[in-house]
Formats: sequence, structure tokens, C-alpha cells
Amino acid sequence: MIDVRFSSQAFASAELDSDEARILADQLADEITDHLAPLLNEKLAEIAAQLNAMGHNLRLYDDSEQGAISYRDDFQMGTQYVCRLRLALDVVVSTGYSHLLDPDNI
Repeated sequence: MIDVRFSSQAFASAELDSDEARILADQLADEITDHLAPLLNEKLAEIAAQLNAMGHNLRLYDDSEQGAISYRDDFQMGTQYVCRLRLALDVVVSTGYSHLLDPDNI
């Protein structure tokens, strides 16, 4: 949940270019990714369904990580793995609190 933990005051109290600010920024990126995930999952599922209606057999691939969604139209043929179509969405949320500043110029 994006809440007061990520206020301007919270970042300011962590100070510029500090480990605490980096951790807080990373936590914010995780929260944003978690917030977007249900929306992105729903939309990608709709797209997979559209493609399946056109003859594909895309199924949600279970080995997904935070910010990564993958569908595969795949099967095993004897000892050979065949993946006809892969549909994936990888989301990267970048955050930082003055971590790009040169400390000498602060």
C-alpha cells in the first residue's frame, strides 16, 4: 500500500543519498509493482484470451516473479520441449531519492 511511509517528510528524514533512503525507495518500487500487478495481469489475460481465440493455446506460466507475467503455448514432444508462442510482460519500476547526485555537489 502506498501510504505515509513514502511521504516527502519520510524521504527527507532518511537524508539524501543514504542507505535508508535507498531502502525506502526500493520499498516504494515494490509497492508500486504490487499495485500495478492485478491490472497488468488482467489485461495480459485478456490479450492471451484473444490470441487463444485465434488458435493459440497460451497458458499462464507458473514460474513468474514480481513484475513478470508469462504465458506459453508449449508442449512436450517425446524428449523435446516445444514452445510455439511466448507472451511475456516484464515491468521495471525505478525509484530513488537523490541516489543519482554526486555527494560533493549536495
